[in-house]
Amino acid sequence: MNKSDMDILETFTPYDLPDDAIDVRCHALDPQHIEALKLYLASALPECYITRQDLKCRAEETGLNIPEILTNKLPDRGSVMSGDFGEIVTLFFLNSECKAQTVPIKKWRYKQDRTKAAPHSDVVILYRKHNKNKISKEDFVVCAEAKQKATNSAFDPIGSAIDGYQKDRNGRLARTLVWLKEKAIDIEAKDFIDYIKRFTDLTKVEYSKYFKATAIIDLNLLDDELTREIDVPEQNEHFEVIVLGIPNLKQFYETVFDRCVTECSL
Repeated sequence: MNKSDMDILETFTPYDLPDDAIDVRCHALDPQHIEALKLYLASALPECYITRQDLKCRAEETGLNIPEILTNKLPDRGSVMSGDFGEIVTLFFLNSECKAQTVPIKKWRYKQDRTKAAPHSDVVILYRKHNKNKISKEDFVVCAEAKQKATNSAFDPIGSAIDGYQKDRNGRLARTLVWLKEKAIDIEAKDFIDYIKRFTDLTKVEYSKYFKATAIIDLNLLDDELTREIDVPEQNEHFEVIVLGIPNLKQFYETVFDRCVTECSL
């Protein structure tokens, strides 16, 4: 449960909002870091779907090669791949902003069907001040709804992310945490089961909840989305709207998924 993904934040820079933009925090991928981010995500993506230990075991047990096993875990090209990518980038970006030793939940490992999106809240990051036995008021959860728009269409990613935040705040996060505990009991080690029970069973001591509505948008579409007429809820310490711009987003995420299969090594 070590802090990771510290470098992804450095690849994005603050984006100058256009006139009449809605009130959001916006960053764009720095062109000089495009290839570095592709390389990083391609190397990190496999473990979002299967641990390296499980990948090695399946290769030994089945006699199949690593690309075959990974392909059996990853979504096909299309809306599910796009959605997964937006969620994964959001997880890494938000985790990189946390100063504490957080635990980013790689919930895509728990998918029942690789051709469908993972259920419940999109992104969950946990923090416990004490890993074992003790609980603290300083413990917290970061929960994000993540939407991605890679092609020109009528879809409103920022507004949809805000709608999802409302669902997270009004009960979906609680259901997600229970689901994560159930999945942990199915396949995770005892330490992680004990860790997550803090947020489902040991709730007499309150912990903080930080909600995010996030949108990953192709850079060419970014200004139009930032100037849509959207009713943005009041933002404060516990809720924020974040928008990330990535150039040639469709090509970017498809390349990352392709490379994660061809370049994965144990």
